[in-house]
Amino acid sequence: MESLALETQPFAGVKVLDLTRVLAGPFCAYQLGLLGATVIKIERPGRGETVRWRTEADPSFGKQGMSLGFMTQSANKRFLALDIDKSEGREIFLKLAADADVVVQNLRTGSAERRGIGYKDVKAVNPKAIFCSITAYGNTGPKKHHPAYDSVIQAWSGLMSITGTPQSAPLKVGPPIIDYATGIAAAYAVSAALYQRSRTGTGQYIDLSMLDTTMILMASAVTAYLNTGVPPKPGGNDASSRAPASTTFNTADGLLALAINEEHQYQNLLKGLGLEALNSDPRFAEPASRHDNVPALRAEIQQALMTRSAVEWEALLNELCVPAGRVRTIPDCVADAQIASRGLFHTFSALETDFARDIKVPLAPFRFDHGGPKAETPPRPVGADTEAILKEQGFSAEDIRRLREHGVI
Repeated sequence: MESLALETQPFAGVKVLDLTRVLAGPFCAYQLGLLGATVIKIERPGRGETVRWRTEADPSFGKQGMSLGFMTQSANKRFLALDIDKSEGREIFLKLAADADVVVQNLRTGSAERRGIGYKDVKAVNPKAIFCSITAYGNTGPKKHHPAYDSVIQAWSGLMSITGTPQSAPLKVGPPIIDYATGIAAAYAVSAALYQRSRTGTGQYIDLSMLDTTMILMASAVTAYLNTGVPPKPGGNDASSRAPASTTFNTADGLLALAINEEHQYQNLLKGLGLEALNSDPRFAEPASRHDNVPALRAEIQQALMTRSAVEWEALLNELCVPAGRVRTIPDCVADAQIASRGLFHTFSALETDFARDIKVPLAPFRFDHGGPKAETPPRPVGADTEAILKEQGFSAEDIRRLREHGVI
């Protein structure tokens, strides 16, 4: 029954070479692996990629080469330690690429080509290969050779300039959302290329950047500027719709976010707050007049909300079909029954890993009726599958011993 489930996953039988590091690239390959692809993670022999050794919330993981950032995106992968800077390492990579479906790499623009493992090199041995290149700024333009991380892209793109209040901006968005959004965008691009190949029989080169992803994440703000010439400004907790009642309010206990973008939502809000009398006030009778009197309207709503807690208002207003949410912490959110119902996280028991406790990892942000995202194997040490992978490629025990002695693997 288990094998049948794996066989029905979308990318069952798809082989992916994961020549990536840090967050965006590995997260792309991880998303493909969750949907059944066989992902071979290629790392430098010895310590592997640097993100393994980061010491975040719990330094003990990083000290073992299994940092929390690394584990976030490393389940469902096989681990090959290979020095692609050595000629034999390059040859092994191209041998693997010859029967791979996808290569994902996030080396700097031109780096793969200089090593002899770029798209042209892969295409020469496998014309049907899909080659996804993830970079900071893309493979064209004056910044194509420049490096960056999530925080730099947030700054360069203008995202920070519209995050926070007029007094606090510019601010970085807390987690590395650009990295993860880029990873998801790359997985989407690879999926599209695989579907295209199923119809055309030809491979594809994908040029995807963190900057481009960020611009698309800000699509409405960028579109508004391009068509009006008015620069976007930081709006604090106001919704992007700028609707008069769409912001966060204090309650008797905690903050509550409201998103009131439709007239029926506004009327239901007034009903829930006991403010129906505002409909006879000319300042608030029509949508246009409300926009002219935002501070006064918000003062009325604020006063009413102070009579109950955010928890109480959230329950009451949602029952009236008013979009309302208590401002939660991450611990609050992950402990909520709603999150539990979605199956967003997989738990590897201590018996499946080298750790003394269970490990939880995220899955994909969607569910299928069958053959959906699934975590099968936990993150593993550098080169844990090197010998097995090379044997599958026809290397003998003596070959493997020699390669190890020469530092190729």
